Amino acid sequence: MTDPQPTIGVAMSGGGHRAALFGLGALLYLVDAEKGAQLGSVASVSGGSLTNAFFGSKVDLATVEPDAMWRHAKVFAYQIARRGTLWAAPLTYLYLLSIALVVAAAIAVSCLCPGWSTVSAWLVALPVAGWLSQQRSAVVAAAFASTVLGKAKLSSMNDGVCHIMCATDLQMGQDVFFSGSFVYSWRSGWGTPGTLRAARAAQASAALPGAFSVVSLPLKRFGLPEQRVAASRTPPRKFKLLDGGMYDNMGSEWLLNIGERMRDGSPPVPLKTVDEAIVVNASAGDDVIERRWVTIPFVGEIASLLAVKDVMYRQTTAVRRRLLNVRYHIAQDRNSIQPGARVLRDALRGATIQIDRSPFELPTDFSGGSDELARRARAAISELEQDAGTEDAPAYWAGEAEANRTVKTTLSRIDAARAQSLIRHGYVLTMVNSHVLLDYPLRPIPKPDVFAQLVAKD
Repeated sequence: MTDPQPTIGVAMSGGGHRAALFGLGALLYLVDAEKGAQLGSVASVSGGSLTNAFFGSKVDLATVEPDAMWRHAKVFAYQIARRGTLWAAPLTYLYLLSIALVVAAAIAVSCLCPGWSTVSAWLVALPVAGWLSQQRSAVVAAAFASTVLGKAKLSSMNDGVCHIMCATDLQMGQDVFFSGSFVYSWRSGWGTPGTLRAARAAQASAALPGAFSVVSLPLKRFGLPEQRVAASRTPPRKFKLLDGGMYDNMGSEWLLNIGERMRDGSPPVPLKTVDEAIVVNASAGDDVIERRWVTIPFVGEIASLLAVKDVMYRQTTAVRRRLLNVRYHIAQDRNSIQPGARVLRDALRGATIQIDRSPFELPTDFSGGSDELARRARAAISELEQDAGTEDAPAYWAGEAEANRTVKTTLSRIDAARAQSLIRHGYVLTMVNSHVLLDYPLRPIPKPDVFAQLVAKD
């Protein structure tokens, strides 16, 4: 009797369209490698949630054939690269125009009718402009719907694989998880998605603080009880949601604690714990940023808060990456650890797919030994060199990794050449790292023109 195949969990990070395309490359490889049937969960935050919501709505990753996966990938990649999402929707420009007209009208009244008319105009204009500004997230959700996600309800997503989009609730300081079958947070327990649209869930997951407004959703909409708090406190009746990356910008939190959540009440559907994790991290690299504005009076206070946000995003990701690496090492060394040791509870097979890394980096680190890991590493290096032909393959991939990690976190279109490179980088890096560490199939690397077709004009 053969051992059952391990259940794979995928986590896709934030990073706007950069993350959406890089994560697309990872999913394409996993389907090409016939790993779809082993997928249990795909969790995501922010830009990764665009990819997650799109494929959750369009295909069943557990059964989709590679040809069909690539056809859907072309629809998604073309929209992201050639048109974008937020800035491809006419509603976005109508929304900005409406704010501009309100302010322009107040200015016109000030110029033409000074005095109390000016005061009255601004007393009307400021509240109206303020109310309009609070509709930013709704406009983004509508843009996501009109460009890539349509009007599909969250509950209509395919359930062969559990697709989870993660947002952060500002009141409890923890993730809220949105899936086609449930809504869950530790303080509220398990609910159902009801009539919530996939585009709204993806937008809540991608609501970058400051740029977008807080997403307010009543708990009763999901059949949830009021949040579980101390009896002396008044429990909130609404989620107040922003970017899932505030709490976990790699999207790995769901995968690492599925077992604990299954013990927290009764999930509406059976859940699969993860045996192997593929964490696709497209977070921007750690550049040194000169903060010239932080010492300027008044302006400096705002600039320093924004800088603190950036540092906290980086730190939470760095800590999670170190924890994942420790758990990977325990899994690799488990044969040398005493059976039954408590540390084995933390063992997790997996691979982190880091956008600032060349596909040569990990196999080069492991290629010097004589075990199976080293053999697979050398095979991966050989495939990378054959694919590059006469080029200096390590230099080429180092350059691609540097260029891809510095793509701006944006919801506008991306240069087509860079877009296809992001997808190819995600594909190749996922294949190489998971082959070396997890013995996933090492396939011939698709040529650049195969990926270029994903974003090419027909």
